[in-house]
Order: sequence, then C-alpha cells, then structure tokens
Amino acid sequence: MNIKEHTTPSKLEKYSFYWSEVRLILAAVALIIGGIPLIFKILPFSSLVSSLLNLSWIVSGLASVYLLYRWNKNNKMLFGKKDKKDLITFLIMTVSGLNLGIVGILGTNIGMNISSNQIVFYIVAAVYLYSGWHLCKKRKENEGKMF
Repeated sequence: MNIKEHTTPSKLEKYSFYWSEVRLILAAVALIIGGIPLIFKILPFSSLVSSLLNLSWIVSGLASVYLLYRWNKNNKMLFGKKDKKDLITFLIMTVSGLNLGIVGILGTNIGMNISSNQIVFYIVAAVYLYSGWHLCKKRKENEGKMF
C-alpha cells in the first residue's frame, strides 16, 4: 500500500469529510442519551476504551482543521459557491470537531460546559443531524467535491 495515494488533497478531503459525518451522527446519539459517549454504553469503561476515545477526538479536531484549511484555501467557497446555509452547516460540523479535538488534548468540553440541559442536547443533536444530512446531500450533488 502506497501512503502517497491516500494523502492527496482529494483523498484527505474525502476521509476528513466522512470522519466528520460519522462523528456528527455519533455525537448526536451521545447527546440524545445524555451526553455520554456511545462507546461507554456498549463497552465497559477501561483505560484502552478511554484512550481510543481520546484519540478519536483528536482525529476529529485534525479532520476539522484540515477541512477549514481547504475551505480557506478555496476562497471560503463550498461546492463551488458561497452559500450561507452551506457555510453554517459546514461551520457546525467543523467547530464541533474542533471542540472534540480540544477535549482530546485538554480534557475540557467547551460545549458541555456551556449547557448540560437535556433539551439543549436534543436541539444540538437535531442540528448536528441536519448539518450532516445537508452537507452529505450537497457533496453528492457536487460529485463528491466540497472545495
């Protein structure tokens, strides 16, 4: 396997996008069940599970940084244009990923510190799911390209 074929800008965009899409779904599920990572509902808490979760949060932050970098490099355009709805949903996806990256590095979840109200969790979960759906639909319409 040649690593160079997996590190082209188009592949990194694709991988970062898919990672972020799955993360939005898993984050929405976690919020719906009370702000607890789903993995802790499936597997018993252990240092290995906790370390893998931390690593996944750091990867989420890195994926978001890469997507923001590509967006900025593309004159802040998504799907070939500047559309407010695309931008808002993109920022929801990337800012939530940056937040998790911070959690993985510093152990502080800024979003959870703002509110731990279950109704707010439900609203944010719905926003995450809508954002993921919208971006996935737009990417498909744009033949798999965001930038």
